[in-house]
Amino acid sequence: MEKDAYYFYMIANEHYNNDQIKEAIDLFLKSLEMDYHFKTCEKLYWCYNSLQQYDLANDFIKRAYEENNNNDKVAYLYAKVLIDKKQFNKAREILLSIIKRNPSYKKAEQEYLKLQK
Repeated sequence: MEKDAYYFYMIANEHYNNDQIKEAIDLFLKSLEMDYHFKTCEKLYWCYNSLQQYDLANDFIKRAYEENNNNDKVAYLYAKVLIDKKQFNKAREILLSIIKRNPSYKKAEQEYLKLQK
């Protein structure tokens, strides 16, 4: 089997699921070098978040959003980061776009309503 980006992504997932976060990061980064993909950026967000390296985590969720702003989960996570940074207008805009395309995404609706108060 050729060791492509997907191969390293899957191995990294195994490490992540086994709480081997630093090993997972190395492999996700290797996968990302081979093929830039928003899901890999999202996984790096979770890795760095679990290590409490929030600046790196936030950078990767922003990258994931920029790569695919139509993924509801990524958009929601990025909106939450923006809320934490008190960038409420951009967060509202993102949450509203999620709600418009997916009215059943309750988390986005709840966050949007909180921002309206």
